[in-house]
Amino acid sequence: MESSPRDLLVQFEGMGFAYGSRAIIDDLTLEVQRGEVLAIMGGSGVGKTTLLKLIAGLIAPQQGGVRVFGEPLSPDNKKELFATRRRMGLLFQFGALFTDLSCFENVAFPLREHARLPESMLRDIVLLKLECVGLRGAAHLMPSEISGGMARRVALARAIALDPELLLYDEPFAGLDPISLGVTARLIRRLNDSLGASSIIVTHDVAESFEIADRVAVLAPSPAGARLVALGTPQSLSDSQDPYVRQFLEGREDGPVAFHYPASSVEEAFA
Repeated sequence: MESSPRDLLVQFEGMGFAYGSRAIIDDLTLEVQRGEVLAIMGGSGVGKTTLLKLIAGLIAPQQGGVRVFGEPLSPDNKKELFATRRRMGLLFQFGALFTDLSCFENVAFPLREHARLPESMLRDIVLLKLECVGLRGAAHLMPSEISGGMARRVALARAIALDPELLLYDEPFAGLDPISLGVTARLIRRLNDSLGASSIIVTHDVAESFEIADRVAVLAPSPAGARLVALGTPQSLSDSQDPYVRQFLEGREDGPVAFHYPASSVEEAFA
């Protein structure tokens, strides 16, 4: 059954993007449905983080379009863009907490910026968000006083402070130990479901992503820019025989993506 327009939170429609003469993404058509967790995977440099920037309106495509919450996204219309961003939450790579603010004030920051709330209500909301990630007891601590995994969870609490409809995650598992990684992955799934939101996860972590994602999109490089080569459930991708998908999932050295950067022959180089 096809999704109705109101069920589609993000739509890429024949979208292409380049940084100057360097093609990044080519002719991408992809939809993100309400309530789902979509993992976007692929090798380094294929434009995964660029997709998050396009959704947030930080950059604009050179061809095709991006629709968010059913409306075309125009970075030039600042008023509409800021209104759209208030409906999103973004977890930056490595958390990106404000180092001079306590955990409490980091989570309170978007509420102070975008909501006019009595201090007592703001306090309750912040502590509730920290409770959701298991860190209400760390509210008074500074980022320098907590571990990297805890900092990522504080950043997640900040990302959900405004109860967003769409959550964007840029490499949320990078640099985490196995326990923190598993905790963060389960939090992403649980928060997505409890908020009734949609989540887009840019990641290289196959195992954890396959545990929590409803669908997985795989991008592969090409001279014209990265292309979508696979889209489906984790099980369908596990069963895929596409050469690039197999190379990526299994970490093979041999495959469509060469290990060696193009160069002259070894014989010529060391003659």
